[in-house]
Formats: sequence, structure tokens, C-alpha cells
Amino acid sequence: MNISPLNFHATPSLKDARSPDSPYPHLLAPLDLGFTTLRNRVLMGSMHTGLEDLPNRYEAMAAFFGARAKGGVGLIVTGGFPINEVAMDVGNSGDELLNSEAVAEKHKAITSAVHASGGKICAQLLHMGRYAKHKNLVAPSAIKAPINPSTPRALEDDEIFRPSLTMHSAPRWPGSPATTALRSWARKAI
Repeated sequence: MNISPLNFHATPSLKDARSPDSPYPHLLAPLDLGFTTLRNRVLMGSMHTGLEDLPNRYEAMAAFFGARAKGGVGLIVTGGFPINEVAMDVGNSGDELLNSEAVAEKHKAITSAVHASGGKICAQLLHMGRYAKHKNLVAPSAIKAPINPSTPRALEDDEIFRPSLTMHSAPRWPGSPATTALRSWARKAI
């Protein structure tokens, strides 16, 4: 184990994970998910990197996620991508809706970089809910977020499955632009 003076917790190295007495003997073993196999069980969780807001966002994200795959991450979950106007956080240039084949095609640079280094990647779909900064924000309840000056409108029961307001039902609407884009993304991703 390596113990950093800045981190008092013992952190296992990849070499440690491969040793017979490792507390994580399966960490670097492949994982069969049924529809694909991950090269190991190392997962990079979703995070906002700020790269989504750059003019060259796709090139920057391709380099960033590609480097993580090259470093050995088995599955990468991207930062959140909105699929409709209500889901997005207005004000960030990175809020390009993932709702068309054309936008899904732009993501191919990212997935190709990850695949070239042996990793897999999937998109986190995002709905900002009460954290959105636009006039039409909706959420499960009309409770204002502590960091947002606006209060969302509470969704009615019949609105929960309306793809124009939520993301919950997007994959269930076969003809919707969002579903078409997500299927296109999926073909390029994992």
C-alpha cells in the first residue's frame, strides 16, 4: 500500500490489487454485463469538468476521457447531458441538448477516444430540476433549492411521463428526437 503524506488513508496501487492478499481481488478482473464486458471493475463516476462549456468541448472531452481510459478505467460515466429544454441549466454554453442525430454524432469523438484506449463509456442524462436557472424550471415539488433564487413549479402526476417536461419517459417514446439521439449515442458508446 502507498500512504501519501497528504492523504493519511492507505490507497491500494494497481499492483496491490493484483496481489493474492488484496482486499479487492476482483477489482481488475473483467466484468460481463451481458450486453458488453468491461475490462475491469474500475468506474469513473459522473462529474462536471467544465470542459462542456468550452468552444472546443468535444475535442477537450475526448482528450480528457480518453486519458482516463488509457489510465485503466473500465467504465466512464460522462457529465450530465440534457435531452430537452426544461432539463437544461440555461446559461452554460455546454448545455447543448442531446436530442438529435447531429449532436449525437459530435459525441463520437469522445466515445472513439475512450474505445481506442480499451474503455467503455456511457452518458449521464441530466435534468436540472430545482437547480435549473431558467423561468420554466420544474421539479417533483415546489421547493426552492438553497442555491437558486427561483422556485420550481411542481409537476402534476400526469406530467411525470411527459417527455417535454421530464426525462423519465424519454427512452419510452420510440419516435421522439431524444430517443433517436440516445439510441445513436448508445451505438457509438458502450
